Amino acid sequence: MLLSANLATAQSISFDEEMDVTAYMEGKTFYNSENGLEIEYGYISSYNTYGIKIKNKHEERFYFINVEITAYGRYADLYGMSPETGSNFGFRLFNGKLVVGYGESGAQTFYEK
Repeated sequence: MLLSANLATAQSISFDEEMDVTAYMEGKTFYNSENGLEIEYGYISSYNTYGIKIKNKHEERFYFINVEITAYGRYADLYGMSPETGSNFGFRLFNGKLVVGYGESGAQTFYEK
């Protein structure tokens, strides 16, 4: 009975507004074992704002701020800008995973850690 309740909750995740996306991302880390990257969304104290945080297998950290969040119901897109280089980074968020380069060859999937 508990399993069916958990499945119903997992299937009922909906990204209808930006607030739904940020609440879902709070405290979650997504990981790709192939390249050793971790991706999070949260507060970045050095920039006094919220944004995308990336950590590589060498413990180097990269930040992307001014994140634009677009919610589509079953998924959401997040894109931010590096305050150091001005380059952009983004991903498509689904329940339990995110995909960098969604729809492109070489897309990489990150699963909730």
